[in-house]
Amino acid sequence: MMIRKQLYVKCLIAMFVLSIATEGIVIGTERKPKIVVFPFKSNCSLNQLSLGIEDVMRSELNRSGYFTVVDADVTYEYVKEAVLYDVIKIDNTDITANTSKSKMVDLFARIDQKVIVRIAENLHADYTVKGTLNQFGEKFRADIEVAKVKTAGTLSSLVGECESKEKIIELAEKLCQQIVTVCRDVNVVKEVEAIQSSYRQGRLTYEEVVNRLKKLSSEIPGVFAIHCALFVHYLRHPEKQEDLITEGEYLINMLNAGNKEDMEYLSLSGTDPFYELANVYIVTENLSGAIDTYNRAIKIYPVNHAKYYKQLGILYKLEDKYNEAVNAFEQALKIYPADLDTRLRLVALYEANGDISRATEQCQSCLKYAKNASEGGKVKETLARLQAKKK
Repeated sequence: MMIRKQLYVKCLIAMFVLSIATEGIVIGTERKPKIVVFPFKSNCSLNQLSLGIEDVMRSELNRSGYFTVVDADVTYEYVKEAVLYDVIKIDNTDITANTSKSKMVDLFARIDQKVIVRIAENLHADYTVKGTLNQFGEKFRADIEVAKVKTAGTLSSLVGECESKEKIIELAEKLCQQIVTVCRDVNVVKEVEAIQSSYRQGRLTYEEVVNRLKKLSSEIPGVFAIHCALFVHYLRHPEKQEDLITEGEYLINMLNAGNKEDMEYLSLSGTDPFYELANVYIVTENLSGAIDTYNRAIKIYPVNHAKYYKQLGILYKLEDKYNEAVNAFEQALKIYPADLDTRLRLVALYEANGDISRATEQCQSCLKYAKNASEGGKVKETLARLQAKKK
């Protein structure tokens, strides 16, 4: 009995350890996008070449490490089934399961896109690749369509050419690099979020996150989400001021190009690179840099203008630029008239410049925007002082 009990306990411990190990594997391994490469239609005198190009592409896409690639035999079985059922049904074509592979592929090329999407869904694929290999004398050209299964839409149409049959493998490799880029562009936001999530969970160090984001940026240059993530990451570390300025300027230059998707991403991200970058410039005593940042923000970013104008007013006042400061505060109040703090700053600015009349007028306007007795009392004290100066 004792022996059985010991064995039972050992089994429980083993199962517990195994469950932890399995959980670690599931959590630690992110699912790769799945891609299916359909057989290419041949318009060549050498059919075996077109029947082989997709095999090279499967190998290259698998070797990229980015995708899980559907096996060729599995893909062809689904292709054959689609042809046998749909082509016979629609065209009443006389074909059998023993029809040659080249003819089956030619017939598959005529199948409706909805059927192709359905095949990909049955294969649990995220992306599809299908194409045609054409021959023009000694030259070859591949026309490829990369589609996203979830949206049933074409992501990209790629074209590649080579001078001879010996270059077809090289052609396929280049096209695969482009396919990886196209699909990574679509998923890059998810990749960025996965990196950030791993950092929050303590699975990545600060430097590992920086290295991964920079590596991702080198592989997929010019992606706003990557640089936005780097900017936010640097914000957490005050010693990274130079890096923060570099990324902040890069983000602003990207927004200056007027990309709507970048604007939408920023509006949903909860990050304001203009405000944060300006603050860094202020900390480093570069007030002109902060002023320039806010002025650019007003021109290219359609939100937060009241805040930007208010900050400009404060900065212009620090720079002893009276007219610019007044104008900035007035612009802020046109957008948000109820901002009592901005109104009181404008009152102080008028008073410091000796314009008691305008200061008094503005202070009287402040009374209706006071939200409580404390604010009201402060305004009344200021108004009393100004009226005493007018006497």
